[in-house]
Amino acid sequence: MATIESQDTPYPSSTLKKNLKNRHLLMISLGGSIGTGLFIGIAAPLSTVGPLGTIIAYLMAGCIMLSTMLCLGELSCAFPHAGSFQHYALMFIPNPIWSYTIGWLYWLSWVLSMAADLTAASMIAHQVFPAIPIYLFSLLILIVITAVHLTSVRAFGESEYWFSTIKVLAIIAFIGIGIYLLYQQYSHTHILPTFKTESGWFPNGFLSIFICMTIVTYSFQGVELIGSAAGESQSPQSVLPKIIIGVAFRIILFYVLAIAVLALVYPYGTEHTEISPFVWVFNKAGITFASNIMLFVIFCAAISAANSAIYASSRMLWSMAQDNLAPKYFSTVNKRGVPTKGILFIAIIALVSLFSKYIAAEKLYIYLVASTGQVGCFAWIIIAWCQYQFRKGINSGKYPKEMIKFKSPLFPWLAAISIIVNLVIIIGVWFGESGHFILLSEVILILVILASYFFYKKRHPIFSGELK
Repeated sequence: MATIESQDTPYPSSTLKKNLKNRHLLMISLGGSIGTGLFIGIAAPLSTVGPLGTIIAYLMAGCIMLSTMLCLGELSCAFPHAGSFQHYALMFIPNPIWSYTIGWLYWLSWVLSMAADLTAASMIAHQVFPAIPIYLFSLLILIVITAVHLTSVRAFGESEYWFSTIKVLAIIAFIGIGIYLLYQQYSHTHILPTFKTESGWFPNGFLSIFICMTIVTYSFQGVELIGSAAGESQSPQSVLPKIIIGVAFRIILFYVLAIAVLALVYPYGTEHTEISPFVWVFNKAGITFASNIMLFVIFCAAISAANSAIYASSRMLWSMAQDNLAPKYFSTVNKRGVPTKGILFIAIIALVSLFSKYIAAEKLYIYLVASTGQVGCFAWIIIAWCQYQFRKGINSGKYPKEMIKFKSPLFPWLAAISIIVNLVIIIGVWFGESGHFILLSEVILILVILASYFFYKKRHPIFSGELK
């Protein structure tokens, strides 16, 4: 098993410049989980499980996200590292194959997620400028955000700060306008809106909630990005606990309130041509100007998510290279502390978004989301398991108690619940409409990664015991 590392490891995270400020951390963690999954992906669960089922699904996913973030907060305060849970897996799970597998799975999920978000942003831009093809918009946006990341980590922090601010303000505004519309509706009809559909509270049964959880959990995934950002922040131990707890509750509040308002205003079974049910609501209310603003917000959300994706994937690749789990070529940074080689490599892979030239953009977006949704659940399981192992080692005297800078509550139940529920979500998705396709894709992908692990292990001096 790899031992707990100290501040004097051969490849310390300080090789990346610690230029992220506290306000950057706040908005990166808050905005990281508010992406196109809420604004665009919400239509799928609304039509599958109905309004009440959608609220329950998001509330459940939010609670699991909170428990996972508390576990991650304990680990990140004790060991701030840009590799986050991939590096923690190397520290707390005996065989490096786990770290290798989750590292490459998570890296690939972010790269595909980036392609999905580029597609979503380009779909919106194409609505405004229909003469320009979607794939050209994807290429242009990719070039711009790649240039931002090649500049410095602070450039990423500043851009994400403002993108996240726009998203948060938009959700608050939507909730306010939605409540006003509901009040106006009640004052004219004196009929209280309800979450019940013509087919009952749960049109496809209660268990259908678990089947749609891939899209739901995808909406929350990204908040664990704060674990990577901690490795490049100026004072992670002092600010992380407040940010993680505050952000988790704010995200649950934003999501549940926004979805509750949307579910009451947006009739079950509605078919529309707009890119998002949020836009449909504004158009239905006759607020066409607001719907244009909402399109801009969704555009910013998509770019923000792609922005976060290139950050997360480049840091994950850098961390794996530091840990001898990826080619050492990607372990170097330039004089500004930026892993330029990894960023450029990821940008090339993200060119898969240009397939919108050959595949309908809407279908391409759904395919890319479906291919990445379950990886986040796996990552959350790894986070919970590592926290369990860390606290278990603390309680047994294996590690000094002073290592705990932030103590997550309800040990070991918090980690256990997170692991069990994420496993249920992963298995539940396999019984959905495209579950067999998702399962087959996951099995093939994992087999490819495992095969690459043994091939890589033969050709490189991968460690079998201590970190080297």
